Amino acid sequence: MYPLSSSVFASVRRHFDDPRIADAVLVTIPVDAERAEPVRLTATEAHEALYGPGSDPRFAAAVWQEVLRTALSDLAPRGTGKLLVIWLALPRLTGTVHRVCARLRADRSDVEAEMVLALLEELAAPDFASRLCDSSLIHAARARAWHFAREGLRELPSTTVERITQDRALAASGAEADAPAEDVLDVRVERPDGPDGLCAPLRFRVRPEHLRKGAFADIDDGTGDRSPHPGSRKKRRPGRRAGTRPVRPSGRRS
Repeated sequence: MYPLSSSVFASVRRHFDDPRIADAVLVTIPVDAERAEPVRLTATEAHEALYGPGSDPRFAAAVWQEVLRTALSDLAPRGTGKLLVIWLALPRLTGTVHRVCARLRADRSDVEAEMVLALLEELAAPDFASRLCDSSLIHAARARAWHFAREGLRELPSTTVERITQDRALAASGAEADAPAEDVLDVRVERPDGPDGLCAPLRFRVRPEHLRKGAFADIDDGTGDRSPHPGSRKKRRPGRRAGTRPVRPSGRRS
């Protein structure tokens, strides 16, 4: 059996590691032609009946039916009926999780979460009470895992969010989206004097049409005072706005 990761499956397993839950009677197998008395099983005994070395296929099928019936009748917000279904399904799902993650490089936690959702959705199906079929649960969970991983492979990164401002500005100005590289400017925002404000200068690239009007009022020609000592800089001209100096074509690097 493949080891469980510290995620959804592991959380369910830890829940049933609690002796108060593992040793509680959760399933009652009714009387049939071979049993004169009902059989009451704890969670641990139900697991053993399904996966133990002496498991009887006919008895295992009866256990699954009662486990599923118990889950459907358990409407308590903190009930263990549906958790028991998930826990008992884990040995039939962990191998699929391993193969999906190994072949398609999917995130194990995401795959496990998708499987659990598939189990719960199958339990909530309108016709599930009429069939109480454990194989349909397992099939739904496995199919969801493969589908989720394959869909992830087809996902492509999108630059839509990053291009919203640029596209709007270009549309407003009527400029072409593929403006030449020489029209791109390097902007440097100097750290202002005093303890407040930026801790270091900022550098970024921007197209000229994205800057507000008047942003070129302070173009650095390379002769400006760069002294880091307070009070040593030249007085700023009236009307100069902080955050616009210097702006230079990206081809000129200092």
